[in-house]
Amino acid sequence: MQKSSFKPAFGLAAIALLFLAIAVACGGDSSPSATASPEPSPTQTVAATPTPIATATPEVIDGVEVVPLQFGAEMELPEDVALIIETGCFSCDGPPTGLYRLYRDASGQLRTDALFTLEAVGLPLHRGNKEDTWDESYITGLALNDDASEIVAGVCTRGYCGGLGFPTADAQTTLYHSLDGGVTWSEFDVLDGSSRIVAITQDGVLLWSHSEEQPQPKYRLFPSGEPVQPPPGASEAWPHSLPSGELAWETEDGRLLRSDGSEVLAPGEKASVADIAADANSERFAVTWWTEALSQYRFGIFSPDGTPVSAYSLSGYARVGGWLSDTLVAGNVYVPWGLLPTLEPGGYAINFVPAILDLATGEAHPLAGAFHEPPLFGRNYIQAVLHGPFARVVNTGSCLNVRAEPGMSAAVLACAADGVLLRDTGEARQADGAIWQRVVTPAGVEGWASTQYLER
Repeated sequence: MQKSSFKPAFGLAAIALLFLAIAVACGGDSSPSATASPEPSPTQTVAATPTPIATATPEVIDGVEVVPLQFGAEMELPEDVALIIETGCFSCDGPPTGLYRLYRDASGQLRTDALFTLEAVGLPLHRGNKEDTWDESYITGLALNDDASEIVAGVCTRGYCGGLGFPTADAQTTLYHSLDGGVTWSEFDVLDGSSRIVAITQDGVLLWSHSEEQPQPKYRLFPSGEPVQPPPGASEAWPHSLPSGELAWETEDGRLLRSDGSEVLAPGEKASVADIAADANSERFAVTWWTEALSQYRFGIFSPDGTPVSAYSLSGYARVGGWLSDTLVAGNVYVPWGLLPTLEPGGYAINFVPAILDLATGEAHPLAGAFHEPPLFGRNYIQAVLHGPFARVVNTGSCLNVRAEPGMSAAVLACAADGVLLRDTGEARQADGAIWQRVVTPAGVEGWASTQYLER
């Protein structure tokens, strides 16, 4: 699945945020469109055995019984996995504040790397005070392709680009682009007006824009500028994106349609899909959706033809970020306060947390560590899951050549910057007095790199 963030305030995201605001605490944010919230509450000890969430009237979806999702014990982040996480204020319509990567380093310790922040691209938060204009830059949106090898970020670099109101007439959006998993960035383009990033599609980057003069949202592709319309029968609500780069549009009767009008899946009458993520072979979809009839969220697995495989009822909101394995899905889930893990004395937590959803047991396991302190405290939405094992590029001062064969004389296929996570295939050879590791770059280029500059 290709991920995007900072959806319009009047869309599904706003419904989810309002729902969460009733049950959970909120962290602060300095962005111009953030809303104030009370301090979060202290956590309590996690229950020793899984506890089912209360559900509404038992239901069946196309012959599949909906069962209550249970909560199990806290889990550690597995080895050879990296999570790409969006940060920001929690339970508010504030924009993202950054994109981070969480994984275990060569020593086995959790490591958090900043991928995209205003500071990372050299933009100060404050642009200078001007009467009757917004004086702060802020991230307007982020979109990732399925493996996060390509990421596009938008920043409001002039005026106000919207969020909780119409953009100002002098609004300007600068797009940034990364092709190595978010380690290095280049300026994509500078666009007049407010242009929100929706998704990275097979035909380009889908942008969304509106203004006070033109309140009806408009979709278009970048860089072609070609307009995009939903298929007949679908609404103009923010679309989802599929691993193929196709778009999936919602209908009023609870279906998802491709742009050609064919059906992706139908979780139920008047259902509204929140998130969708395909597994590695696109053989199953993990989906969360809001069911209007019961005013609750659901989490389920669907086959490629849209047939439900399993479904779970929830007492709160859940997101899916990606697949860890055939039976494990990473995402975020609302955890009742009494089931949250115990923190250090005086510690605080938010009860919408990253979790591992175990399809085999029907349990959600809150993820331990890193999420109870900055920069991952607050909004910590999992946007992508990367699979290793990894070899991290280090100490080059520039970039590491990935060659067609082991040895200094082989052709250079790519050059990976310090901090890039290369996938380690486990194959090594000796050549020219050095050990060479066979690796795969985030963009999918396979070749050989000297282990002198790799941290494994």
